[in-house]
Amino acid sequence: MINSSVIETLSKLFKQKPHVQKGGAEILVFCPSCKHHKRKLNINTTTGYYQCWVCGFSGKSFSSLLKKLKATSDYYQILCKNKIKINYEVTEEKKTLILPEEFKPLCKSTNDIIYKHALNYCLKRNLTVHEIVRYNIGYCASGSFVNRVIIPSYDEDGNLNFYCGRDIYNSKLKYRLCDGSKDIIGFELFTDFTKPITIVEGPFDALSVKYNVVPLFGKTMSKKLKMKLIDYRPPYVNVLLDNDALDSSLKICDFLLSNNIEARLILLDGKDPNEIGHEKTWQTINSSVRIDESLLYRYKLTNKL
Repeated sequence: MINSSVIETLSKLFKQKPHVQKGGAEILVFCPSCKHHKRKLNINTTTGYYQCWVCGFSGKSFSSLLKKLKATSDYYQILCKNKIKINYEVTEEKKTLILPEEFKPLCKSTNDIIYKHALNYCLKRNLTVHEIVRYNIGYCASGSFVNRVIIPSYDEDGNLNFYCGRDIYNSKLKYRLCDGSKDIIGFELFTDFTKPITIVEGPFDALSVKYNVVPLFGKTMSKKLKMKLIDYRPPYVNVLLDNDALDSSLKICDFLLSNNIEARLILLDGKDPNEIGHEKTWQTINSSVRIDESLLYRYKLTNKL
């Protein structure tokens, strides 16, 4: 849907006709900071996020942009009013998520036999004490998540946005997910979207990658993650799903390329990051090459390398 009033206002503000992208979701204009001869300032017409791909002139809201441009009050009334309305609607739909009542943090030692088994399970999967504390990893000795290691995820403001439980005795139902919405960004609190991002399936894969990694808690990207990637446009994205999820990996790469975000398809010879470990995972990531449209098309035809 084209934000015609916003585009018209921005056209007046910059005194130029913008290049409209993605059906009106974004525009490109000449940057007032570096004054590059091509339109390099990208503005999201819904969120107000903006960034120049040459000089780094950037911000996260229309109010920030207007302040830098010393715009008059009438621009604030149009652009910032729309932004406040959007945030209000999102807040109204948001539900508070809490950890299970039986949740106990693994960083607090007890004589509970389940605690010892849960801690041993985490150590066997190469988690360190630092990661257990940093990610607030815990366990449940009773309740619906009994005998499971609990791995929480927090949003950029430090609020719980998801969690899952991994059975420590390898039952048939290995993972149990919380009842919260999956339209979240996994480990968002610890992710810098201005730097290269790695996308993986599960939380233990993410804990093996360690740096700037987003677990999907599945095989598909959420709407929030897609929007975040479009808004921030990281230098490139490593797509590191299990090899049996190649179709899902290709769909993610397709999305990234269609939005002018560099993608790198990472394959680990039938294993996952937690199996081969942190060092070998990063050796594979660092030796990968970017995927272009022709290579993506060939993968789609053959569904294999």
